[in-house]
Amino acid sequence: MLTKDMHKNEVLEALEGKGDFVQIDYLTRYLRIMPPLEMRKFASLKLAEIYFRKEMFIDAAKMFRNVGMNSLTFKDKQESYLKEAKTYILAGKFEDSDKALKRALTEANSREKQELYNKIVAFYMEIGEKYDKNLKREKASKIYEKLYRMRLSDEEKEVIKEKLLDLYEKLGKRAEADFLKGQ
Repeated sequence: MLTKDMHKNEVLEALEGKGDFVQIDYLTRYLRIMPPLEMRKFASLKLAEIYFRKEMFIDAAKMFRNVGMNSLTFKDKQESYLKEAKTYILAGKFEDSDKALKRALTEANSREKQELYNKIVAFYMEIGEKYDKNLKREKASKIYEKLYRMRLSDEEKEVIKEKLLDLYEKLGKRAEADFLKGQ
Protein backbone atom coordinates (compact mmCIF):
# COMPACT_ATOMS: atom_id res chain seq x y z
CA MET A 1 0.00 0.00 0.00
CA LEU A 2 1.11 3.55 -0.67
CA THR A 3 1.76 6.00 2.15
CA LYS A 4 1.84 9.77 2.24
CA ASP A 5 5.58 10.16 2.65
CA MET A 6 6.64 7.91 -0.25
CA HIS A 7 8.83 9.19 -3.09
CA LYS A 8 8.35 8.58 -6.82
CA ASN A 9 10.69 5.61 -7.03
CA GLU A 10 8.98 3.99 -4.02
CA VAL A 11 5.55 4.51 -5.56
CA LEU A 12 6.74 3.04 -8.86
CA GLU A 13 8.26 0.08 -7.01
CA ALA A 14 4.98 -0.56 -5.18
CA LEU A 15 3.04 -0.46 -8.48
CA GLU A 16 5.49 -2.68 -10.35
CA GLY A 17 3.99 -5.97 -11.50
CA LYS A 18 0.46 -4.95 -10.56
CA GLY A 19 -2.40 -4.97 -13.06
CA ASP A 20 -3.86 -1.73 -14.40
CA PHE A 21 -6.94 -1.80 -12.20
CA VAL A 22 -4.93 -2.55 -9.05
CA GLN A 23 -2.65 0.38 -9.95
CA ILE A 24 -5.73 2.57 -10.42
CA ASP A 25 -6.98 1.54 -6.98
CA TYR A 26 -3.59 2.15 -5.31
CA LEU A 27 -3.11 5.54 -6.95
CA THR A 28 -6.68 6.68 -6.23
CA ARG A 29 -6.29 5.79 -2.55
CA TYR A 30 -2.91 7.50 -2.53
CA LEU A 31 -4.41 10.73 -3.87
CA ARG A 32 -7.07 10.65 -1.14
CA ILE A 33 -4.43 10.88 1.61
CA MET A 34 -3.25 14.21 0.12
CA PRO A 35 0.45 13.63 -0.53
CA PRO A 36 2.75 16.61 -1.27
CA LEU A 37 1.95 18.70 -4.35
CA GLU A 38 4.63 17.20 -6.61
CA MET A 39 3.53 13.66 -5.69
CA ARG A 40 -0.14 14.51 -6.35
CA LYS A 41 0.90 15.69 -9.79
CA PHE A 42 2.95 12.52 -10.35
CA ALA A 43 0.14 10.19 -9.21
CA SER A 44 -2.46 12.05 -11.31
CA LEU A 45 -0.23 11.82 -14.38
CA LYS A 46 0.33 8.10 -13.80
CA LEU A 47 -3.43 7.59 -13.44
CA ALA A 48 -4.07 9.61 -16.62
CA GLU A 49 -1.64 7.38 -18.53
CA ILE A 50 -3.35 4.20 -17.32
CA TYR A 51 -6.85 5.52 -18.05
CA PHE A 52 -5.76 6.70 -21.50
CA ARG A 53 -4.20 3.32 -22.30
CA LYS A 54 -7.46 1.63 -21.22
CA GLU A 55 -9.43 4.11 -23.40
CA MET A 56 -11.22 5.45 -20.32
CA PHE A 57 -11.00 8.92 -21.80
CA ILE A 58 -13.27 10.83 -19.43
CA ASP A 59 -11.36 9.60 -16.38
CA ALA A 60 -8.05 10.32 -18.16
CA ALA A 61 -9.20 13.86 -18.93
CA LYS A 62 -10.10 14.44 -15.27
CA MET A 63 -6.61 13.32 -14.26
CA PHE A 64 -5.00 15.64 -16.82
CA ARG A 65 -7.05 18.44 -15.25
CA ASN A 66 -5.71 17.46 -11.82
CA VAL A 67 -2.18 17.57 -13.22
CA GLY A 68 -2.86 21.07 -14.53
CA MET A 69 -4.25 22.25 -11.21
CA ASN A 70 -1.19 20.86 -9.41
CA SER A 71 1.27 22.40 -11.86
CA LEU A 72 3.17 25.51 -10.93
CA THR A 73 4.26 26.95 -14.29
CA PHE A 74 1.96 28.44 -16.91
CA LYS A 75 3.46 26.18 -19.59
CA ASP A 76 2.78 23.00 -17.58
CA LYS A 77 -0.77 24.14 -16.93
CA GLN A 78 -1.33 24.88 -20.64
CA GLU A 79 0.02 21.49 -21.69
CA SER A 80 -2.06 19.60 -19.13
CA TYR A 81 -5.26 21.44 -19.97
CA LEU A 82 -4.59 20.92 -23.69
CA LYS A 83 -4.18 17.18 -23.05
CA GLU A 84 -7.45 17.31 -21.12
CA ALA A 85 -9.16 18.98 -24.08
CA LYS A 86 -7.77 16.44 -26.55
CA THR A 87 -8.83 13.55 -24.35
CA TYR A 88 -12.37 14.91 -24.09
CA ILE A 89 -12.43 15.13 -27.89
CA LEU A 90 -11.57 11.44 -28.07
CA ALA A 91 -14.45 10.79 -25.65
CA GLY A 92 -16.80 12.82 -27.87
CA LYS A 93 -17.37 15.39 -25.11
CA PHE A 94 -16.90 18.58 -27.12
CA GLU A 95 -18.39 20.96 -24.53
CA ASP A 96 -16.01 19.66 -21.87
CA SER A 97 -13.18 19.97 -24.38
CA ASP A 98 -14.10 23.61 -24.96
CA LYS A 99 -14.01 24.26 -21.20
CA ALA A 100 -10.59 22.63 -20.93
CA LEU A 101 -9.34 24.69 -23.87
CA LYS A 102 -10.58 27.85 -22.13
CA ARG A 103 -8.62 26.85 -19.02
CA ALA A 104 -5.51 26.44 -21.18
CA LEU A 105 -6.10 29.78 -22.88
CA THR A 106 -6.40 31.63 -19.56
CA GLU A 107 -2.85 30.48 -18.75
CA ALA A 108 -1.47 31.78 -22.07
CA ASN A 109 -0.39 35.07 -23.59
CA SER A 110 -1.81 36.21 -26.96
CA ARG A 111 0.78 34.37 -29.09
CA GLU A 112 0.39 31.17 -27.08
CA LYS A 113 -3.41 31.42 -27.30
CA GLN A 114 -3.28 31.24 -31.09
CA GLU A 115 -0.83 28.32 -30.94
CA LEU A 116 -3.09 26.40 -28.54
CA TYR A 117 -6.14 27.08 -30.69
CA ASN A 118 -4.29 25.91 -33.81
CA LYS A 119 -3.20 22.74 -32.01
CA ILE A 120 -6.79 21.93 -31.08
CA VAL A 121 -8.01 22.57 -34.64
CA ALA A 122 -5.22 20.33 -35.99
CA PHE A 123 -6.18 17.62 -33.49
CA TYR A 124 -9.83 17.77 -34.56
CA MET A 125 -8.70 17.45 -38.18
CA GLU A 126 -6.42 14.53 -37.37
CA ILE A 127 -9.13 12.65 -35.46
CA GLY A 128 -11.75 13.39 -38.11
CA GLU A 129 -9.49 12.01 -40.84
CA LYS A 130 -8.68 8.95 -38.71
CA TYR A 131 -12.36 8.20 -38.13
CA ASP A 132 -13.15 8.73 -41.81
CA LYS A 133 -10.30 6.44 -42.87
CA ASN A 134 -11.47 3.74 -40.42
CA LEU A 135 -15.04 4.05 -41.75
CA LYS A 136 -16.37 5.50 -38.49
CA ARG A 137 -18.37 7.99 -40.50
CA GLU A 138 -20.84 9.02 -37.81
CA LYS A 139 -18.01 9.92 -35.42
CA ALA A 140 -16.16 11.67 -38.25
CA SER A 141 -19.24 13.72 -39.10
CA LYS A 142 -19.58 14.84 -35.45
CA ILE A 143 -15.93 15.95 -35.44
CA TYR A 144 -16.30 17.85 -38.72
CA GLU A 145 -19.57 19.45 -37.59
CA LYS A 146 -17.75 20.76 -34.52
CA LEU A 147 -14.85 21.96 -36.69
CA TYR A 148 -17.25 23.73 -39.05
CA ARG A 149 -18.60 25.77 -36.11
CA MET A 150 -15.09 26.80 -35.00
CA ARG A 151 -13.21 29.95 -35.94
CA LEU A 152 -11.45 28.94 -39.19
CA SER A 153 -10.36 30.59 -42.40
CA ASP A 154 -12.72 30.52 -45.38
CA GLU A 155 -10.50 27.98 -47.17
CA GLU A 156 -10.49 25.66 -44.15
CA LYS A 157 -14.25 25.98 -43.78
CA GLU A 158 -14.70 25.03 -47.45
CA VAL A 159 -12.55 21.91 -47.02
CA ILE A 160 -14.56 20.90 -43.93
CA LYS A 161 -17.81 21.55 -45.79
CA GLU A 162 -16.75 19.25 -48.64
CA LYS A 163 -15.79 16.50 -46.20
CA LEU A 164 -19.10 16.89 -44.38
CA LEU A 165 -21.09 16.76 -47.62
CA ASP A 166 -19.27 13.57 -48.61
CA LEU A 167 -19.93 12.00 -45.20
CA TYR A 168 -23.59 13.04 -45.25
CA GLU A 169 -24.02 11.41 -48.67
CA LYS A 170 -22.40 8.18 -47.43
CA LEU A 171 -24.53 8.20 -44.28
CA GLY A 172 -27.73 8.95 -46.17
CA LYS A 173 -28.28 12.25 -44.36
CA ARG A 174 -29.90 14.08 -47.24
CA ALA A 175 -31.56 16.78 -45.13
CA GLU A 176 -28.26 17.73 -43.47
CA ALA A 177 -26.49 17.74 -46.83
CA ASP A 178 -29.15 19.97 -48.39
CA PHE A 179 -28.99 22.34 -45.41
CA LEU A 180 -25.20 22.55 -45.66
CA LYS A 181 -25.35 23.19 -49.43
CA GLY A 182 -27.71 26.09 -48.75
CA GLN A 183 -25.18 27.83 -46.50
